[in-house]
Amino acid sequence: MRKILGLMMFVCLLFSGNCFAMQFSQPVEIGEAGIMQAGGGGVYIDGADYNSGKFYTKYRKDNTRGYEKGIARFGDGEDALYLHYSYRGYLKFGGQDINNTIEDNILISTIYKIKSNEGITLYPIYKTYGPEFDYLIIGRRADGRFVKYIDTREITKRYFGWNGNSVSPIVYLDIYTQGDTLILPYYHLKNIKSKGKFHFKWDNKAQWFSVEQIIN
Repeated sequence: MRKILGLMMFVCLLFSGNCFAMQFSQPVEIGEAGIMQAGGGGVYIDGADYNSGKFYTKYRKDNTRGYEKGIARFGDGEDALYLHYSYRGYLKFGGQDINNTIEDNILISTIYKIKSNEGITLYPIYKTYGPEFDYLIIGRRADGRFVKYIDTREITKRYFGWNGNSVSPIVYLDIYTQGDTLILPYYHLKNIKSKGKFHFKWDNKAQWFSVEQIIN
């Protein structure tokens, strides 16, 4: 048995360099959420497995699309993502406890889930509004805490000199994974020929992502 285990370890080191590196699944869409500015207002939520909210009827008594305040849950079990929301207050993504959430001003968003082999689950939230297309990537750590790993608006400020006061010049496209790395293609809004990718590679020692820009 020891010889077999030793051989397996040798094969791992020979062919992969590290058999125990983080491995991410491909993203899977699990729902949508955001602030409605037409059709009666409120917070719209699609794909939730549970939603405690009541319809927002200030402007339309027959509103059956937008919710006023409540908690929605996407998925089941320990990897469920909760959304605590209030139309005039907040959108907070994370755990069932509101103190274990990340707040963001999101108008329109598509929510994805990425699993890993080390107990960390990621939730890329693709934010779209007008010409802007950004990601907020939060995660549930193995200890159950939610953290904000990546905000592409901050990436745009750092790599493209954007001040955050005007329309973001960078459009981020569909996220995908490759082993222990998240890959985000992008192009420049004013020059679509100016494009590239950001590689966010998981650093197991730091328990965080490194950032590498690759220009096409």
